[in-house]
Amino acid sequence: MRKPKPLNRSFTSALALCVWAVSLLAASPAQAQQATDSEDASQFLPATTAIYIHAADPAQLIETIETHPIVNYVLELKSVKRLMRTPEFAMLLLGKGLFETNIEETVFEALKTNTAKGAWLAVDQSGGVILLVHSKDEARLKRVVGQALKLAGTVGNGKIEIKKKDYRDAVAAELDGVLIARYKSWFAVTSKKEYAKRIVDNMHDGATDPLAKQKWFIDAQAKRTKSDLWAAVDLETIRENVDDKAAFLGVTDNPGVELVVGGILDALKHSPIAMGEFNLDDQVKIKLAAPFKTEWAHEARDYFFGDNLAGRAPLALKPKNMIANLTSYRDIGQWWLSKEDLYPERVIAQLAQADSQLSTIFSGMDFGEDVLGALEPGVQIVVAENKFDPKYVPDVKLPAFALVGKLKDPEKMTRKIKIAFQSVIGFANIALGQNGQPQLDVETEKFDGAKLMNASYFYEEGTEEGLILFNFGPTIAFKGSNLILASTKDFAVELAGLVDEAKKQETGNTLISIDGPMLHKILSDNAESLIAQNMLEEGNSREEAKSQVDIILLIADLFKDGSLDYSVSPEQMQADLSLRFDDVDAIKQRKDSK
Repeated sequence: MRKPKPLNRSFTSALALCVWAVSLLAASPAQAQQATDSEDASQFLPATTAIYIHAADPAQLIETIETHPIVNYVLELKSVKRLMRTPEFAMLLLGKGLFETNIEETVFEALKTNTAKGAWLAVDQSGGVILLVHSKDEARLKRVVGQALKLAGTVGNGKIEIKKKDYRDAVAAELDGVLIARYKSWFAVTSKKEYAKRIVDNMHDGATDPLAKQKWFIDAQAKRTKSDLWAAVDLETIRENVDDKAAFLGVTDNPGVELVVGGILDALKHSPIAMGEFNLDDQVKIKLAAPFKTEWAHEARDYFFGDNLAGRAPLALKPKNMIANLTSYRDIGQWWLSKEDLYPERVIAQLAQADSQLSTIFSGMDFGEDVLGALEPGVQIVVAENKFDPKYVPDVKLPAFALVGKLKDPEKMTRKIKIAFQSVIGFANIALGQNGQPQLDVETEKFDGAKLMNASYFYEEGTEEGLILFNFGPTIAFKGSNLILASTKDFAVELAGLVDEAKKQETGNTLISIDGPMLHKILSDNAESLIAQNMLEEGNSREEAKSQVDIILLIADLFKDGSLDYSVSPEQMQADLSLRFDDVDAIKQRKDSK
């Protein structure tokens, strides 16, 4: 990667000042007499700490953000430069200038120095939250704290009430219920006074039973790898103390949630700890992990894990102009048949009613056992750019999408599914006719070894322009054992040409991928609709709505692609999220081509 250009410090330093001023607003510059010798906050955080987040080198992380090419690109955008010319921002720049003059260094330099030995965020069982930073230069921390306090008093025009306090060798101040303290080269912001006192006691006297000696924390530390941010969570303690235990009971009354993350609920119910990592360079990487054992998997969730947790996602299809793809191991038939063991009676009754209605559509076949049970484990949802007839372009341009699976016995099921498809189209035509909408006409054809049934809308002369229906042409396709349910014929044909029965994923229970430029394109194509929707739902003016939509488009434009890889083994459950930034030159080229 090319060496990044220096960041526009006027804007970024001002933003940093906002954060820094809030956190240092009421701290006292007084000198503490003693301090703990430890440079690791886990040595004096209480044993009751349940969540621990550590940035070992915040200065390097700040440096990465400060010099990142994407940040430089954003600062050069016209919309951002307009923001920098507003009166509010001008006041912010003035305050930043005064602050930097008095501390004789930039805000970024102050941040790097005063977080050089680490930053921590911890949450206690009592609900107390504390942010800790450790400076490498106590005198500079003292100067920054003092100047931030003066600036706060000046900006607040005497309206900001600061209550100064002392506790042992720590000096502190209270502002609107938030306690802010400094203990020699340590600085802290916390939500609970008693929590702060316990930490100061441990700093001053030495902790006899700190977080660092707790078994769950030792186990988590043993699995730690180098990262910009590292987190550890005591799930066992949280399960015992949290008021709302719904997420930790291992069950949900939402069938959709169960199908997507049901297996993760087993981990939340049994795993003693969870860990997280965050890294930032040319991409954002986040890893979440928790110990897992085969016996923790609920028997009814074999549909989710597969035998002995061996379920793997099917081949990921990648059509042209793909926007997103989700491929996952799920035995849909087994999931439906396991409903009595997964849901409360109310949900079971609703699913039983749906089962009866769906069985009617499928000519009396049992929907769970005969229909869903005819599918092999493994499903895929694919989303791509849509193609439109030039005469029938919708006002809202939806992407094409499809569900892809495999049949256990294609010879037996193909005809039955075709009949069911015709029945569904028949019901749809009744509803469309009652509302004066165009009707669907079903055609059957063969194409490159695939059998297709396409339901296309019949548009008569005088059909209203811009209809949402122009996005659709429901199609079902069969190729070998592959079954494709697509929103359009063109998309079904393309996917039928990509399926390959022989290949399997080597790893991963669930894989998700998103293409940044294509996501930006579909959002950009619908920008006017998004603006109109924002005006209607939020009551914003067009200018306000456009500004919010532009932010969404900007965010989408910055990313090249994203992926989520969820895997599970007899030792661990893990999810890896990756967001890659697009090359700045590529972003500029896209904008210039418009």
